[in-house]
Amino acid sequence: MRLFLILTVTLFSFQTTTAQDKYEEYEEEKDTTRFFFGANLGAHFPNNESAIIYTGRPSVAQFGIPWIFSNPFNQQAFNDYFRFPYQVSEYPQEPRYQNSIEIGLHAGYEISDLFSVFFEVNSVQLDYEQFFTVAINDPNNQFQGPVFEQIPIIGEEFRFHFNLGAQINYFSNETSKAYVSFFGNMNNVSMRRNYIVIDNINYEIIHIDENNPDLRPGGIGFGFGIGLGFRFQLTDHVLLDPYYNLYHTQINYREEIQPTGIHHSIGIRVLWN
Repeated sequence: MRLFLILTVTLFSFQTTTAQDKYEEYEEEKDTTRFFFGANLGAHFPNNESAIIYTGRPSVAQFGIPWIFSNPFNQQAFNDYFRFPYQVSEYPQEPRYQNSIEIGLHAGYEISDLFSVFFEVNSVQLDYEQFFTVAINDPNNQFQGPVFEQIPIIGEEFRFHFNLGAQINYFSNETSKAYVSFFGNMNNVSMRRNYIVIDNINYEIIHIDENNPDLRPGGIGFGFGIGLGFRFQLTDHVLLDPYYNLYHTQINYREEIQPTGIHHSIGIRVLWN
């Protein structure tokens, strides 16, 4: 009888220990799979209100197009190119960026089956390509008026977007989840170049911030956003996550140019968990 009790207690203890070990291993594995991280690639559709800074107007650039045309160092080249008296007749009427590629990193943690927190950083290279118009007073023009020529004006800009927020699943099963996200946004904007092209020669538009004369226009802006996504299992540890984000955020170039507007991005994330 005593031997039977000893064997029973020993067996029970062994089963309890084994079960506890398995439970701890399961919990550890489960906790590990709650982390997800990876990269994304998509398209970014910026708000065009801030593109006015690249138009070369004297109201936004002290050393803009009028300064370039009046600069004595440029006079001979422009006289040779246009041949007749000339003047700027029109600046870009609808300033806008080209749509750009968005690349970034994304990481998060599933707090529960319904709720996750995440952090991501995305980078965007924006290009501005428009035209302004020069009126050339050609006396040989048969239509008895100036000849108009469109001159390219180019802008290059780099942006970082930092998003921190939460994802709430409104549908989920064993292999997929559909979610809506809410996040705060901080962005860092830096102008790279702004110039016009005449006779295949680049002429720089110089932007000066009186508060930071040695720096390019740019700074930090804040906003918020919402998003939609559908995350599904591709393999045991690889997830695909098509997404859409809408931003309402400020773009900060300098004190007098800080427009706030709506921006969009759409793409796909490849995540590991």
